[in-house]
Amino acid sequence: MNGATPTVSTTVRDGVATIRLDRPDRNNAIDPAMCRDLREATTRLAEDPSVRVVVLGGNGPLFTAGGDITVFASTPGGQLPGVLRRMVDDYHAALDRLAGLEIPLVAAVHGAAAGGGLGMVYAADVAIAAEDAVFTVGHGKLGLTPDGGLTWFLPRLVGLRRAQEMLLLHRKLTAAEALGWGLLTRVVPADRLEDETATLARRLADGPSGAIGGQRRLLRHSFDTGLREQLAAEQATMVHAAGSREVAEGIRAFTERRAPDFVRAIPAQDAGQSNRVTLSSPA
Repeated sequence: MNGATPTVSTTVRDGVATIRLDRPDRNNAIDPAMCRDLREATTRLAEDPSVRVVVLGGNGPLFTAGGDITVFASTPGGQLPGVLRRMVDDYHAALDRLAGLEIPLVAAVHGAAAGGGLGMVYAADVAIAAEDAVFTVGHGKLGLTPDGGLTWFLPRLVGLRRAQEMLLLHRKLTAAEALGWGLLTRVVPADRLEDETATLARRLADGPSGAIGGQRRLLRHSFDTGLREQLAAEQATMVHAAGSREVAEGIRAFTERRAPDFVRAIPAQDAGQSNRVTLSSPA
């Protein structure tokens, strides 16, 4: 699946898919072409059974500056609603596909993550950032309301009051603050970001893909499910997993006092059947 579109580059190596925003001259600002390219890239990725983990990053000085204001400014006012509708439709389809994947998602942020681009960070299971990274929303400064799932993810990650502060008062967070608020998993020196991200991605890729997918699905639904339904879902997911070759390998490795080899436990084509996107899942 290795390849590139005009604004997004994609590589797959040893089970790790890397999607990089690729408009470095525009600080990876999100324009209509990038939204389309993200939708296309995530569609291809969801169909690739060899992928066991996805890494989101950006080329150039920033992860993303958010929406491309030059597009907004150059669009006649009467046409802007239609342009935004098409952009957000493509972008939200990409986010929904990423959020619904049965494999883990890692976001690596350097420089800044802004505007709707924050949705890619929030959707990740593991979010790692360089010490000098900053995080800001900024829609309100343009008179716009948020996109990228911000109003869904933010209250769940940081609570309502802090979400209100970021959205209504345009609070900009340093990486340390974002870590303290619960937006990030880890903060590392800028020169260690690539290596730390690769290490985390490898660890996830070598893990039990079936169990990770089940955990991701359970967590995704937990905020919208009552306790009784969640308990039933946990039971069903565990019972289903118990018959898998991954569990057999995990138990065998434990009794033999060795590290489990989950990658060899399930052939790529079999793992692909259980790791693909669930389109009905909430973003």
